[in-house]
Amino acid sequence: IEYTQVVPTLKNAVALDVDVSINKMFWCDLYHRKIYSAYINKASDSSQQVALIDSLHSPEGLAVDWVHKNIYWTDSGNKSISVATGDGRKRKVLIATELSEPRAIAVDPHQGFMYWSDWGGQAKIEKAGMNGVDRQVLVSEHIEWPNGITLDLSNRRLYWVDSKLHLLSSVDLNGDNRKVLLSSHHYLGHPFALTVFEDRIYWTDLEDEAIYSANRLTGHDVAKVAEHLNNPLDLVVFHEQRQPKAPDTCNLGSLPNGGCEYLCLKAPQITDHSPKYTCACPDGMELGPDMRRCAVGKSATTTTSTSAATTLRPTTRRLTTTTASPQTPRSTSTEHPRTPAATSTETTRFSSTTKTSTSTHTPLLGPAAPNSIQRESNGNLSHRVPILATVVIGLLCTGGYLVWRNWRRKNTKSMNFDNPVYRKTTEDDDDEIHIGRHSESIGHVYPARVALSLEDDGYP
Repeated sequence: IEYTQVVPTLKNAVALDVDVSINKMFWCDLYHRKIYSAYINKASDSSQQVALIDSLHSPEGLAVDWVHKNIYWTDSGNKSISVATGDGRKRKVLIATELSEPRAIAVDPHQGFMYWSDWGGQAKIEKAGMNGVDRQVLVSEHIEWPNGITLDLSNRRLYWVDSKLHLLSSVDLNGDNRKVLLSSHHYLGHPFALTVFEDRIYWTDLEDEAIYSANRLTGHDVAKVAEHLNNPLDLVVFHEQRQPKAPDTCNLGSLPNGGCEYLCLKAPQITDHSPKYTCACPDGMELGPDMRRCAVGKSATTTTSTSAATTLRPTTRRLTTTTASPQTPRSTSTEHPRTPAATSTETTRFSSTTKTSTSTHTPLLGPAAPNSIQRESNGNLSHRVPILATVVIGLLCTGGYLVWRNWRRKNTKSMNFDNPVYRKTTEDDDDEIHIGRHSESIGHVYPARVALSLEDDGYP
């Protein structure tokens, strides 16, 4: 097997996808919290690497719509699924509810559906239109850590690996006909990503640091394709059969971009009468009456009468602190994911000249990485607001004055001293205080001294 390094010295690339028709690759970097792109033959030059999307939290899954030239990604930090044009200039959050730990994502531009895995408390695999509508759950039972998913568009099946249950399974694109292809602690020690090509399915294993393959129908004939890869977190097969061509419905008519002012997104093809595409607006805006132009959303528009009677109550959402690396699910057992130490992106060429797989081997490195509900009162309440405001202000002023007066009375102290010098002259003498010695002073009276003579006592 021959290895060719495609992008050297990456920080923390965790998700990878390609657009075969233009020979371009895209990847998520958790360290920089951005999505990058580069032409494969120029990707080794850092000056040719373009940062398409920034201000992300924890982008862990990435999928390229090779028909309409859009990119889709999951963000486990913001708990959202978003879309952007291939140049990154226009973007929008499609799904931001009932997501716990979204990870892998795959798209079907022919039928207009996207699929993703969620390994949160209630693990599941879901699908929705590529415009964010018609959401439904495909798998929700006997599933724990669905790290990677991939689509076999030719045979209309979805494959996934479960790193806690050590399973490789598949289901059709409606969620039926579920099959377990492989159950093995040896070959599925800690599977993370997978892809399918022709009659083989390939997956990465973080525990063995290897890439395995097996028959996509039976799960037999397991073989080790590559080893010593130092935590391969994603892989793709670079071949035009993986991305069959289809018409770009947004540019079939005379109007470019489907006449949409902002985004033109493929709509899910549920029936023959389903629209081929729908327009979408940036976050905070919504489509106007013509369903093509964008206008400020109703939630952002307020009137004078309702603004005074509107109360905003923030809702509390528990946030989970995550590291910049994709959190490998942990159980209460002694199983722990390892932290890798090196980074590289390599292209593996098989003996067949018609198939090439690209894998990304990166370390789990990087720094540690409220909605409001608006209630509007009835319109007639606005007439009572001035009267209520006047009464409230008057009560507040009166209460404030009483509190101030009480405070002043408690904090005023007085002291009185009686000074005899400044007594009134009309006071009685009996009340006067005399200091000093006086003849009438009360004291102990001693008798007068008496002298006695023995000569005059009359004795002979």
